[in-house]
Formats: sequence, structure tokens, C-alpha cells
Amino acid sequence: MRGGHEPADAERAVLDLLRQLAEERTGGRPGPDAYRSQLIVAEDYIERHLHDPCLGAAQVAGVMGISVRHLARIFESTGRSPARHIMERRLARAHQELTGPAARKTTIADVAHRWGFSSQAHFARLFRARFGLTPSEARAEATK
Repeated sequence: MRGGHEPADAERAVLDLLRQLAEERTGGRPGPDAYRSQLIVAEDYIERHLHDPCLGAAQVAGVMGISVRHLARIFESTGRSPARHIMERRLARAHQELTGPAARKTTIADVAHRWGFSSQAHFARLFRARFGLTPSEARAEATK
């Protein structure tokens, strides 16, 4: 990405195409189908940018050309906020990396940083709250 959070031209084109397809599918009308289509676009963008430590609702909404409030409405059907979704996806990807076949090849701090966490301590607290184990315990369990 150029200029901080500005998507590259190709990425902007893909998002515009997805938005157009969603509007065609729903007739441009707000409602469950439109929200579902927009949720797919938002989740795809989030998944591709989990590594960006600045990723947040404002960035996702801005790229999609919608308000942060509208983005929150889109996520209501999932039972979580955009911020909660981002955090849960980051934790899931970090867990996957820490318990995968190459688990011992990287440090926990590197994993935390790679998935957008600002500090290892913050990452460890969130990881333990989510999985019931510290990152090092999860890795040790997986590599037994």
C-alpha cells in the first residue's frame, strides 16, 4: 500500500468490482443480502491486511467507501464488532503459526509483530484469554 492506508490501484479496482457485484446482486438495496455481500468484502480486506498494525474499522470503512457506523451495522450479524473480528482473526493466525510445523523457527515476539500486535506482552494477554494458554505453552503443546 502506498501513503499509509491508501490501497494500491489494483486493490482499489478489486474492491470496486466486489462492491459493484454486491450492489448488482442486491439491487443496491440495503438489507440482509447487501450487508452479507459487504461483510464478505470487509472480511476479505481484513484477512489480507491482518499484518498491518494500523488496521482498524476506520481503515476498512474508508477503503470500502462507507462510514464506520455502517461497517459496525454490517458486522452486527456476526455478533462482534469490526475491531473484535480483527483481533480474533489475528489471534487465530498467530495460534496457527505457533502450533504449526514451523513453530520453533520463529520467536513469539516475531509472531506477535507479524500479526499486528504492538507488544509481546499485550499479545500474550490476549492469546491466553482466548486460548487458555500462553503462546509459549501453546507452542510447547503442539511440538510434543
